[in-house]
Amino acid sequence: MSYAIEITRSVVSYRTPTGVTPTDGRYGGEWMEGESRLIESPSTVCEAYDGCDAEWWEGDVIAWAVDRIDRTGVTDPSAYPIGDAVPEHAWLHGQYEDLYEGDAKVTETSVRLTGDWSPQQRAKVFNKVSHL
Repeated sequence: MSYAIEITRSVVSYRTPTGVTPTDGRYGGEWMEGESRLIESPSTVCEAYDGCDAEWWEGDVIAWAVDRIDRTGVTDPSAYPIGDAVPEHAWLHGQYEDLYEGDAKVTETSVRLTGDWSPQQRAKVFNKVSHL
């Protein structure tokens, strides 16, 4: 069986670009009314469950997925309530603001379970990660 976790990250800003004029005046940095601009292009990493993971997690693919996903900081499911079955197109999402730049630099992360996950397995992972 093939179990995988797809983790996609991008960095955006909810503020207009800032700059300095030739006379040292500052401009930009205004709130964009819920819009965002891309600072860093999305990157996707795929983690696959393998024999070493099976040995380490004693064959518990749910525990493996929860541990991997907890490290990403995502907790918000794309659909609510989660229920007993989650379709393959569903995802988990999370974001955090830069400590120094706030909403001018926000890392957004989404996670999907791909491969041979059953809707029931996906639901168990989503429930544990979202702490619902």
